[in-house]
Amino acid sequence: MDNGVLTVTVPKAEVKKPDVKAIEISG
Repeated sequence: MDNGVLTVTVPKAEVKKPDVKAIEISG
């Protein structure tokens, strides 16, 4: 459960960065 919460918080903060695309593919 903790892992899921952390994964959701990371992409949300990186959404402003272009790296979000790489995160979405990895996820």
